[in-house]
Amino acid sequence: MIRLYFKQAFKLLGENKLLSSISIIGTALAIAMIMVIVITLRSTIAPFAPESHRDRMLIFRYAGLQNKSNANWQSNGPVGYNTAKACFKEMTVPEAVSITSAFQETMLAAKPAGEMESCSVLQTDDAFWKVFEFDFVSGKPYDNADFDAGAAKAVISEDMARRLFGTSEVVGKTFLLNHTAYLISGVVHPVSKLARYAYAQVWIPLSSTDAFTATWGDEGIMGMVAVFILAKSEKDFPAIHNEADRLRAVYMAGHPNFDLLYRGQPDTYFVAAQRHSANNPPAVKQAVRQYILTLLVLLIVPAVNLSGLTLSRMRKRLSEIGVRKAFGAPRRELMMQVLSENMLYSLFGGVLGLILSYIAAFLLGGMLFSVDFMSNGVSDLRTMCVDLLFDPVVFLLAFLACFLLNLLSAAIPAWRITRTNIVDAINER
Repeated sequence: MIRLYFKQAFKLLGENKLLSSISIIGTALAIAMIMVIVITLRSTIAPFAPESHRDRMLIFRYAGLQNKSNANWQSNGPVGYNTAKACFKEMTVPEAVSITSAFQETMLAAKPAGEMESCSVLQTDDAFWKVFEFDFVSGKPYDNADFDAGAAKAVISEDMARRLFGTSEVVGKTFLLNHTAYLISGVVHPVSKLARYAYAQVWIPLSSTDAFTATWGDEGIMGMVAVFILAKSEKDFPAIHNEADRLRAVYMAGHPNFDLLYRGQPDTYFVAAQRHSANNPPAVKQAVRQYILTLLVLLIVPAVNLSGLTLSRMRKRLSEIGVRKAFGAPRRELMMQVLSENMLYSLFGGVLGLILSYIAAFLLGGMLFSVDFMSNGVSDLRTMCVDLLFDPVVFLLAFLACFLLNLLSAAIPAWRITRTNIVDAINER
């Protein structure tokens, strides 16, 4: 019987091309928009290499420096290396703590006597390679001895190596970075720009540049570094916060005229994505509320429209329903026929919506995956993490939500129509 319902649904699909197309496109657009929103959200919280441990990482990027004698005086921004080292490197609870430059920088790179190439550079310590998981094509990262010595060593991405030398076999070779010679110690696979904290094309020791000692503000507390903490487990987050507060109190005892404000940091990945400035708290609740409301609107509005279309379709078949009821067809059977048609529309709409969502993700990558207000986002398809975008679980959940609402939108008008009196139904009244 179910097979017969689907055969009839296919036939009606061709007979009512306009209404059928509107139903399918409405479902497709709803699923596509939901998928785009979910994909964008997952890019900020879902683990993927090299940010493979996002679920157990904490991030510290900004602080406030408050003058105790003047409540109106305050400086906000990244802290200095010595401050980060004293407040976080001495921690015993985490598995690893890494200090990096607060932002990627654009520098000029070239092999000796070669043409200059611009590249994105991130300055890190040796613990960076423990916190983040990179896939090394060859060589290895610089170690603690290199960092302590301020060695001019670098790890570069495979695509950058090919741009400079025409090959990825470059370990042991030297290139110029802002006119300073760096020895290549390792080569890694290209990193997606969606990995906003680990992304770069060249990674060098923080101690090899003046960023290691750069400070600003009073008493050298502020500077230009960020801290990434890898916990052994999410359960350790409260203990890490307590230890961070304790070390801050110890460090600031040497600076009695100032308070160092963490403003709830270190943050989880999701909270860090909502922290857009140094002196404003992240709007986490507003962001969650916005996501929920947007998803509800995208689900409910198409469902209401599809309910009206289903009712219109049913009214055109009112005489058919009346005849079938006159010959003894039960309401349950009539309801099943209508719902099977809607299932077919949902299936077609779901597949089309999936295709549209990935087209939108690729074509609008520069807007959807912008990592901050100064970024142009992700526009090169090769740098996007395909595993992050193509998640069947996300699609199945979105499809299930749309299917249930579509089912509801079909069930209500079907229930109303099948309750129509046989005489009224035959006479289409």
